[in-house]
Order: sequence, then structure tokens, then C-alpha cells
Amino acid sequence: MKKILKKILIKLNRVCGFEIIDQNEFSFPSLKNKTFNDLSSLNQKSIVIPLGEVKITRKIKSLGIIVRTNSNIHISDQNKKRIFNEDKLDYILKSLKSLVITINSFNKKFPNLKINLTLIDQSNSEIVNQKFNEILSKLNFKTKLIPFDKNEFKNEINLDYNKDVFGNLSSLLKCFKVGKENKDDLVLFLEDDYLHKETMIEEMVMTYERISSQLKKELIIVPSDYPYLYLKERHTNILAGSHRHWQTLDKILCSFMTSNQILNDYWDNFVLTCKDHNDPIEKYLNEICKKEICISPIPSLSIHMANANSIFGISPFVDVKNDWKK
Repeated sequence: MKKILKKILIKLNRVCGFEIIDQNEFSFPSLKNKTFNDLSSLNQKSIVIPLGEVKITRKIKSLGIIVRTNSNIHISDQNKKRIFNEDKLDYILKSLKSLVITINSFNKKFPNLKINLTLIDQSNSEIVNQKFNEILSKLNFKTKLIPFDKNEFKNEINLDYNKDVFGNLSSLLKCFKVGKENKDDLVLFLEDDYLHKETMIEEMVMTYERISSQLKKELIIVPSDYPYLYLKERHTNILAGSHRHWQTLDKILCSFMTSNQILNDYWDNFVLTCKDHNDPIEKYLNEICKKEICISPIPSLSIHMANANSIFGISPFVDVKNDWKK
């Protein structure tokens, strides 16, 4: 009899838009097989204890991921060395492996959301391509590997063609154009020197839909918690995402997730980012952050494997040595 009454009570609460919490056991009888911090349903509802439920009105239709890689350049426009002082290809391969892990983790939980992955590579090496294909074969969908020749934009970028920064900006422009052409609902632009946490894709997508549904605005989401955010006093807001806190930003780097709508609404800013060697490079992207909501996670979901002293590099309070070994 108690079980029958319990089922009726659960159904009545759900009809009224509520879920039940058993305070004695701290369990969730109306959410079968759900554990704390994993109570949400993609494109339906976002539940954060004790903040309650957010109905998802900003549903995610598809995710495009665009990664630009170049094993020939260690750090563009710099003479600094990266942490661990390894060959550039090692950083790229570890970055791709961590990306495959986070994509597969997301796909296992949410197989119905379409993901497209494109690599734009300037390495110009069959051996490198073979290594890439070996890693990408662990995915259950086909990926695109586009060999990129910076000649494609020789007449569009106002820089010396022979400088490394020309190749950097030309590949970035290629990424933006591919992202616009693919027309995925959300697009995640990634550089080749980030290590990603297993939950990175899941948390970025589910945080996007939660916060966008609350604020009725499109977003720009950065996967890394950069050191520069803590070097001087600034105004920020702290928001509750799907699994952790996020802080608002007034500047970003070139690895970020946004919507196709933002990409189209601010297309001139994306193009101007690549037209010249701006100071900083992200000058025109930062202008978008003055008008739209940009956020980054606390703690970090991705680690930028730059120089150990870089203000744009390793996130605070992250065991980078352990993550590198894994």
C-alpha cells in the first residue's frame, strides 16, 4: 500500500512540476537511477540542488566542434617553451585523445544529440594525419580532416605572408568560416594545446542550455579558468551552471563555444579578428563580450598547456602533472 501511495505522490508532484527529495536518505525517488549532481535531462530540465529546477526553453539541436592543429609551430609569435618542454605533436595528440574521451562520455549519456567534428590542420604530414586518424577512429561517427594551406587567405589578411602569425590568423579565419558554413546550432572552436576533462562537453552544453534558458540570451562559453582573471580587481558575476560555478568575463581567448546566431550576428568581429595582428589578437572578440554574456568555469574544464608563467596558461588549483600523465 505504501509503494502505491508513493507512486501516486510522485506522479502528482510531477504533474505540478516538482520532484521529490528523500531528506533521510538524500535520494531522489522520482528520478530513477539519478545521483546527486546528475539530475538534469538534456533539452528538458536542469536540476541543481538546492537551487531547484530550470525548464529548458533554449534547446540544443546540434554541436559542431572545430579544432585547428599545427605540429610545425611550437608557440605562435613567441619564443617561450611550454610546460614539460615536449614536442608540439605530443601536446596535440594528448589534446585530441582527451577530446575524444569527453565526446564519447557525452555520447554515451546523450546519444541523440548530433556532434560534428572537424580538424583543420596545417601540419602537411602524412605521418601526422595517420596519428590523428588513429585517435579519431575511437569515435562512433565520421570526422572531417581538412588539410589547410594558408595561401587560401593570402589576399584577405593584411600581414607578411612569411610570418608565423599569418598562418595562425589564417587558420583561425578558416575555422570561423567553416563554423558559419556548417550551421550547427552550437559551435566549439578549439586550439590544439588544451587538455580536456572527461565532462567538458557535457558540462558546457548543459550549462549553455541552463543559463541561456534563464537569461533568454545566447552565450559565449570558455572551457578554461585562466590565470589572468585573478591578477587584478574586476567586476564579475557568479552563475550556477549544470555542475559547477561559472564567472562572467570581459575578454576571452580563441577556444570557446558559442551559437550559430552569435556567429552570424557578429560576423564582422570574427573576420576583423583575423584581418590584422591586433593587440590583443582577440580585440574584436572581446568587443562581443561587452554586449553579450561570456563565462568561464570555476574550477577549469580544460587546461591550456602553455608556458608555466603565462597569464593565459595553466589554470589555478589544477593538478596539471597528473592530468598530463593520464
